Amino acid sequence: MALNKINEIVEKRKHSLTEDIKYKISLNSHVFRDNRSYLSKAIKDNSGISIISEIKPASPTLGDIRKNIDIKELAKEMERAGAVGLSILTEPNYFNGSYENLKLAVESTKIPCIMKDFVVDSVQCFIAYQLGATNILIINSIVDQRVEDMVSTAIEYRLEPLIEIHDVEEIEDIKNLVDIGLVPMIIGVNNRNLKTLEIDLNTSNVIIPKLKQEFGDEVVVISESGIQSYEDIQYLQPTGADGYLIGSSIMKSDSIYDKILSLRGVK
Repeated sequence: MALNKINEIVEKRKHSLTEDIKYKISLNSHVFRDNRSYLSKAIKDNSGISIISEIKPASPTLGDIRKNIDIKELAKEMERAGAVGLSILTEPNYFNGSYENLKLAVESTKIPCIMKDFVVDSVQCFIAYQLGATNILIINSIVDQRVEDMVSTAIEYRLEPLIEIHDVEEIEDIKNLVDIGLVPMIIGVNNRNLKTLEIDLNTSNVIIPKLKQEFGDEVVVISESGIQSYEDIQYLQPTGADGYLIGSSIMKSDSIYDKILSLRGVK
């Protein structure tokens, strides 16, 4: 059933691309780009715990997480709390995300912004570029075409791909990218099993050391999903993780500012 849900999300995302194309047309020549760093550089330059804070209004597993969000104020609060970057959901059907949320987050902050979506078409890369995102999520296991084609497209649009994997076998796909000269600067390890939707932090414990052994410290690796507390981060630190992408536990908190400080270990 869970795998069917993921397939359902991906298929519905493909069918909603007509709206993406309309949005692309509405942008005209709008391009909001500045000199902010890509996420990999921001993490390398950060001396403390690197938290990528996610703007996620809802999810298939939790339903509505936070309603009536002032995206500009939320993004600013996350930046003030010391988040090294933002992940902005733009998937509209199951996460209540939008391109408008990405636009507002980019325009109100100076830190890297990831467009997080189920990227299945190059039009999504174009929109991310136009709106000023620094990074775009590419989920290795859902890309219909060869993942190298989508990675190449993202790079053409001056986006740094955050390539997400979920199991050890997918490391071979990363090696294939390296072999053809598309060396990833940043890789995400998602602790959520896409087949069962269950979360297990041990996924990072297994995969991240193997990534570090294979590609070295030049490639930034982040742990994603299921991180609730500073104690969880302490548990994951021995893996060699360079950063932590955290959504639900931040979005559910009464004080997002205090929650991010706590995750960073400074409060």
